[in-house]
Amino acid sequence: MIIREVLSALLRRWYVAVSLVGCAALVTVMLARDGGIYTTTTVVSFMRPATTSLSPANGTNDFSVIAFAGAVVQEINNGRPPARYSEEAPYYGAGIREGVLVQLANSGNQWVSAFMTAEVKIQVVGRSFDSVESTQLELVDRVLHLSDALQAAVAAPPGDRISASVVPLTMKIEYVSASRTSQAAAGAAMFAAALIVGTWGSVTVDRLVAQRRLRLSRAAARAPGGVQEGSPS
Repeated sequence: MIIREVLSALLRRWYVAVSLVGCAALVTVMLARDGGIYTTTTVVSFMRPATTSLSPANGTNDFSVIAFAGAVVQEINNGRPPARYSEEAPYYGAGIREGVLVQLANSGNQWVSAFMTAEVKIQVVGRSFDSVESTQLELVDRVLHLSDALQAAVAAPPGDRISASVVPLTMKIEYVSASRTSQAAAGAAMFAAALIVGTWGSVTVDRLVAQRRLRLSRAAARAPGGVQEGSPS
């Protein structure tokens, strides 16, 4: 089909393309009004007894301490392994707008795990600041409580217990939203996609209408009293 035939079909069935462009515009406006999200990645660090985050050998890279941090994560997740994403991928980058992810710091990716530090990452994504903050505080308290409870269950002396503390500045909650440039680019992409699909739809509808008219004309010609093909009119 040549360009002229496509344009002709588009002009005849313009309502198909207009409908699709209108739907795309409506979806784009709805997504734009949906706004951004609030997110935080809070880190709880586990260390050897009687050490701090400033101690040169605090045990954050000790495999036994890492294993204990992993046990805390497993307890929070009810024994199920958490979803894994690439090393630097934020939780909201996976398309999540509301959710919680508690996992052991993983320097690998979604195919290969590499747990090199005894740090528990608590990622929270939500639509409001208050909901993210309340969930964040609840999970931090739960991690700290489980750290003490698991060690108390094996009768570990208080002075010999692995300590856990929140890494400074990781309690920060950020607001993430698309920039004006990104929104404009997304709108242009939606319009282009709708126009392409609308053009294809117009051509398809035009062909279907033409085929239906042809079938009706042939049926009328074969009907009694109809004009037979090749007969003089």
